[in-house]
Amino acid sequence: MKKLLTMKRITLLVILLALIPCRNTYAQDVQVSYQTFYDDLSPYGQWVNDPQYGNVWIPNEDGGFRPYGTNGHWVMTDYGNTWVSDDPWGWACYHYGRWTYDPYYSWLWIPGYEWAPAWVSWRYGGGYSGWAPLGPGMAIGASNCPNSWWVFVQPQYMYQNDCYSHWRGPSYNSGYIRQTAVINNAYVDNNTHVRYNYGPRADAIERDTHQPVQVYHVTQSGRPGAPGISGHNINMYHPTVNRATASTARPANVIAAPRQIGKPQAATNTSASHQPAFRQQAQHATPGGNVQNARPGNAGNQQHGNRPQPTPQQHQQPQARQQPAQQHQQPQTRQQPQQQPQQQRQQPQTRQQPQQQRQQPQQQRQPQQQRPQQMPQQRAQPMQHAEPPHEEAPRGGGERR
Repeated sequence: MKKLLTMKRITLLVILLALIPCRNTYAQDVQVSYQTFYDDLSPYGQWVNDPQYGNVWIPNEDGGFRPYGTNGHWVMTDYGNTWVSDDPWGWACYHYGRWTYDPYYSWLWIPGYEWAPAWVSWRYGGGYSGWAPLGPGMAIGASNCPNSWWVFVQPQYMYQNDCYSHWRGPSYNSGYIRQTAVINNAYVDNNTHVRYNYGPRADAIERDTHQPVQVYHVTQSGRPGAPGISGHNINMYHPTVNRATASTARPANVIAAPRQIGKPQAATNTSASHQPAFRQQAQHATPGGNVQNARPGNAGNQQHGNRPQPTPQQHQQPQARQQPAQQHQQPQTRQQPQQQPQQQRQQPQTRQQPQQQRQQPQQQRQPQQQRPQQMPQQRAQPMQHAEPPHEEAPRGGGERR
C-alpha cells in the first residue's frame, strides 16, 4: 500500500513538472566580453579606430550592401520583429550596437553591449512597412536618419526571405515617408531591462495582409553564426556582453582611421559595382603591412603601413634635403618613359643641363603630390554634401556609453 502511494506521488510530481513552462533564460546562460566582437568579426572585415567613435568595424562587402536589407529577412518572435541574418557575423552587428554611413567608408558598425531583436526605426501605414538602422545617438523611436537609409516594402512581403528585392530603391523613399507614420512600440525586456522598438505588431500586419503571421520563440545558441529555424523555434546566439570589458578589449588587427567618420550621412553606394573609396584602397594594399594596435583617443598618432597618412607639407620637407641626391634617380625610375624623348633632344645641348636640373625638382614632386591629394579631396566631399540629421538624446539600447 505504501509503495502504491509513493508511486502515485511520483507520478503526480512528474505531471506537475511537465505542466510548468520552460522559460527562456535569455542570454544570462552565456556571457562574453567585448573581445568576442573583435576576434569573431576580424576575418569578415576591417577594424578602424576613429577619434570620435573608437573602434568601429567595416564589413568586407561591396557597394550594394545595406544593413537590415541584404543577406537576411524579418521574422516575428516573442521579442518583436527580429532580423535573421545569413551572414556569420550577423549575430553581433544586427543585435548589438549601431550602424552609420560615411561616403568614404560606406556602412560601418559601432559596437554596443545590449541585445535587441533589431536596432532600427520603424514606419508603417499607407500600404507600406519601412525600417532604417539606428545611427549613433539616435533614440529608439527616432526617425531623423537620412531618407536614403530607409527600406520600404508592402506588408505581405515583409516576412519573405527576399523582402529586400521588393524595395523600389531610395529614390521612392520620400513618397513612402509621407505615406507612413512613425511606429514607436517601445518594449522593455524584464530580464535585461533593455528598451527597444518592437515594430509593427503581428495583428496589424495580419489585418492588412489577411494572412497569418508566424510567431517564433527565441532560444539560445551555444556558438556564433547564422540563426537556425526549427518548427516554431529560432535558435540564435545572443549572449550577455560584459560592459566592464569594453575598456580593456582591443582588436588584434586595427588601423587608425584615414579620415574621421563624423555624423551620419546619406547613403550613396547602392550597387555592387560601386566600391567605396576605403574598400578600393584596402583591396590594393599590400598584405601583411605594418598594422598597429590603435587605442581610443590616439587614432591620429597611428598609421597603417600600406595607407600613408602624412599631409602634402610633410612630404615636401624631405624633398628639400634630398633634392641633390634624387635629381638623377627620379627620371630613370619613375619618369623614364615620359622624358626619354626630351632627353634624346637635349643630349647634344650640354649648356641646357642647368635648366634641366631646375625642372627636375618640379617633376620629382609630382608623383609624391599625387598620393596625398586624394585624401584631402575625399575629406572635403562629405562636408559639401552632408545633410547631418538632428540627433536626439539616446534613451537606451545599443550605443556605447
